[in-house]
Amino acid sequence: MPSDRRNMTVRVVPLRSREAGEARVGGTAAERLSLVTMLSEAQWTQTRHPLPTYSRANIPVAFAALRPPASRGGA
Repeated sequence: MPSDRRNMTVRVVPLRSREAGEARVGGTAAERLSLVTMLSEAQWTQTRHPLPTYSRANIPVAFAALRPPASRGGA
């Protein structure tokens, strides 16, 4: 697993999708969310930094395409 967060990738799927229901951890969506919260808090504590205070609208995230956009034709 990369140690540099800039090289980490994620996959976002709708919670009601088949892919979300096949989680490796198992449990309900609420149980998985609770587990993520618990693990995130435990790992953040290890950094010895305060928890972020920015709003969800201002979360520092960059989106990148996995493949180049399809050509729309034309010249």
